[in-house]
Amino acid sequence: MSNMLFQIKQYIQFLIKAQTRFTIHSPFVYNLIEQVFRDHKIYPEYAQLNQMKNALLKRRSVVETVDFGSGAGNSKYKTKRLPLKEIVKQRSQHKSRLELLYRLSKSTHPEYILEFGTAAGVSSAYIKSGAPDSKMITMEGCSGLAAIAQEVFQQLNLSNIEVEVGNFDVILDDVLKKFTRLDFVFFDGNHRKEPTLDYFYKCLPLAHENTLFIFDDIHWSPEMRESWEEIKRSDEVLITIDLFWFGLVFFRKGIEKQDFVIRY
Repeated sequence: MSNMLFQIKQYIQFLIKAQTRFTIHSPFVYNLIEQVFRDHKIYPEYAQLNQMKNALLKRRSVVETVDFGSGAGNSKYKTKRLPLKEIVKQRSQHKSRLELLYRLSKSTHPEYILEFGTAAGVSSAYIKSGAPDSKMITMEGCSGLAAIAQEVFQQLNLSNIEVEVGNFDVILDDVLKKFTRLDFVFFDGNHRKEPTLDYFYKCLPLAHENTLFIFDDIHWSPEMRESWEEIKRSDEVLITIDLFWFGLVFFRKGIEKQDFVIRY
């Protein structure tokens, strides 16, 4: 089955299972829907961030990219030369989801942020703008894209954000040594089951009661769906929220373990 057909079937199932805020009995999740998911305020940062993304979508300069994840197929990695605007179009999130990442960052007040998959720095910029005083490390497999991300961060005056370049499988252990804890982690790289679970389990010891893990594209393929189901079963995970595009993982203590599928 092609990924596209799989995603269509997954989306239909999501619509059938999804709850709305009117059927949620968890105060924590209800407040999250009302105060974050459905927050329609136009934050001042949105204009500059959206302008930054639109500018990248106009850049025709060619960048050589390295894919260590699912895009490499059966190979260890795959290189491509593409115009930057095509890379940004393919790899960056939709505007509404980028703004949700900003609000999630802003509402959780993280001090220590880790991101898997910088690309041109678009999602990194939204997340960091939501918590400008945080320490953030974002990882990227392609040095050319990492250089563009650094340029983006400088243009937006985002400080204390570090780009680590290399295969996540190789560099992650050393990157994690730079943290005493993890408050906010965005998993947006590789899109294969075993690496995704490996990254999750390696980050897990640094999670705490107020940590938020966000997994991108949990319905992208059967492998990603399987990894999401295993993550949900983890004893340390107490609340999960399936938003279709994102999977949110919370570790809050003193509450019943629950899994939510939410359309807001």
